[in-house]
Amino acid sequence: MIEEKITSSALYAQGLIVSLPPPARHGTLLAAISFLGNHGMLATQGFLTTTGRFVNRVEAYEIAYRANQIISENKGPQLYSEDLY
Repeated sequence: MIEEKITSSALYAQGLIVSLPPPARHGTLLAAISFLGNHGMLATQGFLTTTGRFVNRVEAYEIAYRANQIISENKGPQLYSEDLY
């Protein structure tokens, strides 16, 4: 079985998942969905995994930690794109 890893930052807003390849960060994604107006501010910030799943920051930290992807001194419980790239 292939180990699940974090592949990119992502947002979940109004039933849509928005993601861009690294090194895109959540701020970049929020700017990209500015067409949603104030609804974009309600987006859930998270990450995509190698299995195509959207996961929140807490679950993303656990996945990245197990996959040895964290390059920062972050001790959890939430993952930030700066922790990866």
